[in-house]
Amino acid sequence: MRVDCIRMGSVRLCLALMLGLLVVPGYVVAPVLFAKAGSVSLAGSLAGDIFHLANMAIIFLAAAVLVFWLRMQKSGALIGRLRWILLLLLAALIMGNEFAVSPVLADLKAQLGPMDQVADDNPQRKLFGMWHGISALIHLVAAISAAALVALGGRAPSKDTCPS
Repeated sequence: MRVDCIRMGSVRLCLALMLGLLVVPGYVVAPVLFAKAGSVSLAGSLAGDIFHLANMAIIFLAAAVLVFWLRMQKSGALIGRLRWILLLLLAALIMGNEFAVSPVLADLKAQLGPMDQVADDNPQRKLFGMWHGISALIHLVAAISAAALVALGGRAPSKDTCPS
């Protein structure tokens, strides 16, 4: 088995993990937390911790894919411009959410205190809602980018040189 085949398998695994780390916390865990936690504050705190861990893992996985692809290109494999663009978009979206939007949300949460006790018409709560919406939109676009990367696969050197 060629080294590029092992790298390609590693890339596919990393891409699938990135997609899972976007879909499961965002569209499975968070809704369940908010439905079952009994407190919006507790659910939000737990969801924030889960998203932080998932985002950090996605950043490391994206870096691993980058390294694998660079190594594969040195050995003559073509990765394709669209795959590079999608990977860089995904990484930029996740880093933007993690290092730009999340600190704003954390600061607003600290100013507001327990969300359960804040009036719905409070301007700070509305501002929090706007930033939360921005974060959710970024998360959605990142998930779509990850799904596209998984659908495109990596770029195996050749079907007959890498057994499935």
